[in-house]
Amino acid sequence: MLAVLFILGALCPLNFAGIPISLLSPEADGVLASKFTNSFLLKLPDCSTYGNKTVELLYTELGTNINKTENFTVPSCPVSQPWFLLKDLKNGTTYNMKYKTENDTSTVLTDTTTNVIDYQLIDSGLPARSGAMVVITVILSLTMAILLVGLFITVFFSG
Repeated sequence: MLAVLFILGALCPLNFAGIPISLLSPEADGVLASKFTNSFLLKLPDCSTYGNKTVELLYTELGTNINKTENFTVPSCPVSQPWFLLKDLKNGTTYNMKYKTENDTSTVLTDTTTNVIDYQLIDSGLPARSGAMVVITVILSLTMAILLVGLFITVFFSG
């Protein structure tokens, strides 16, 4: 039975396996994040299979159905940078992405860029002083006045 599985495994080409596509993960790849406001960090295809081959990344912006492509060459093993930065994306938008080579196509990966608000809309001002700030200010002012009075008395009686 095992011999039959080996023979069938040798006869089946790996072209049907497809290219794996995924974002980098903090657990497996040790990155802090793979989704940003205007970019994604995608895992490169396996360098042992696709090393020195040109890969086309097809991505579609959902909602507007704008199709774009990025071409890159997978580095040969060992890979010093095992990711591809897909940049110039829109904030809070969902994208479909897939890799394509001459013979292979990956499954479709769907993900959304991080949604953030404009920094100018953040209210960072304090409208009034809190009670603790008023108490601290009064204490510091009285302490400074007492120190100045003590300095004048010391100067007056020392000379």
